[in-house]
Amino acid sequence: MNWDPVRDIRTRSGATACGLAYPGGVDCFAVEEIPLYEPCGEGDHLYLTVEKRGIDTPELLRRLAAAAGVDRREIGWAGLKDRHAVARQRVSLPRGAAESRLEALGDEDYAVLDARPHRNKLRVGHLAGNRFRLLLRGRCDPEALAERLREIRERGLPNYFGFQRFGAQRDSHQRGLHLLRRGGRLRGRHARFLLSAYQAALFNRVLDGRLDGLGSLLPGDLAWIHDKGAIFRVEDPAREQARVDAMAISPSGPLPGRRETRPAGPALDIEDRLLHAAGWEEPFRTRLTGGRRPLRVPVGELESEAGPEGLRLAFVLPPGSYASVLLAEMGVPPGGPAGGGEEDDAPPEA
Repeated sequence: MNWDPVRDIRTRSGATACGLAYPGGVDCFAVEEIPLYEPCGEGDHLYLTVEKRGIDTPELLRRLAAAAGVDRREIGWAGLKDRHAVARQRVSLPRGAAESRLEALGDEDYAVLDARPHRNKLRVGHLAGNRFRLLLRGRCDPEALAERLREIRERGLPNYFGFQRFGAQRDSHQRGLHLLRRGGRLRGRHARFLLSAYQAALFNRVLDGRLDGLGSLLPGDLAWIHDKGAIFRVEDPAREQARVDAMAISPSGPLPGRRETRPAGPALDIEDRLLHAAGWEEPFRTRLTGGRRPLRVPVGELESEAGPEGLRLAFVLPPGSYASVLLAEMGVPPGGPAGGGEEDDAPPEA
C-alpha cells in the first residue's frame, strides 16, 4: 500500500488548468455547527454554545473542565474544530457543576453564548452539519468559477476523508495496516485512530476508482439515502436514476469491518479489486467494526462573491464531510493553506 490517500483528493476536472487557482490560500475561516436537535430545557446536562478562536476543541474541553471543576470525560461534544477557525460549537457539561460556575466559564480565547439544559450528554456526530464561511485569496476566471459551482451543486461533492484523518506525516493508514498484520490486541484511542485511518484510506481508494461514475449506480450497489442516512440494495439502476439525478440517493463505499453490509454483483467486484490492491485481507474484517459511507454528498447553501481580495465562499456540508475536499475542487491543494478551521466530526469507524 504505497499510495498517498490525500493525493487521491484531486481536483477531478483540473481546477487550475481551467482557470481556478488560489495561491494565497484560505483566510477568514469560520465554521458553525448546525445542531441535530435543540435542548429540551430540562435534564442533568447543560448544553453550551461556545465561540472559540486560537484553540482547538481538545484545549477548549480542557479549559471548560478546569473552570467547571469536572472530569474532562464528563464533557460531551459533537465535532472537532481546529484552532485556526473562528468556530461555534456545542458542548455539554454536567448541569449541577456547570450552572453553579457558569460565570467562570470563558476567557480571552472562548466565550459561552448560550446555556440550556437537556436530558442526555452530547455525543460525537450529534449534529446536522457544518456551515462554513471563508475567503479564498487570488483571482480566477469567472466563467470557470461559475461552471465549477454549477457542477458542485448538481453533481455533489466527492466524499473523501480529508487529510486530517491521516496524521501530520500522512502515514497513519500505513501504521494501521501494520497493526492489523502484526495481530495481537487492538485497544486504546491511538490504535483506534490508526485503524480508522486505514479504513478511511480504503474508502478513498474505492472512491477514486469510481470517481467518474458518482452520478450513476451499478447493479448490486448499496445506495445511500441522504435524508435518512440509510442504505438499500440496488436491483435496477435505471429505475433509481431519477433519484440519483436529484441528489436524493448516491452510491456508497466501504468502511470494511464485521458490521459492514457488502454490495453484490459488479459493485462488489470493483470494491474487492480496489480493496485488495490496497493491502486488505479478509481476516481483518472480524477485527474492525465497519460500516458504509456515501461516495458523494450534497453541498447546501453554496454561495460565492468575487471581490478585490478574492472569492468569498459559503456552504453547508453534512457531518463527517470535509471543507478541504470542497476547496480542492476550487483549486486549493489538500493539506495546504486550506487546513485552518477544518473539522473531523465523523466518529472513528474502527
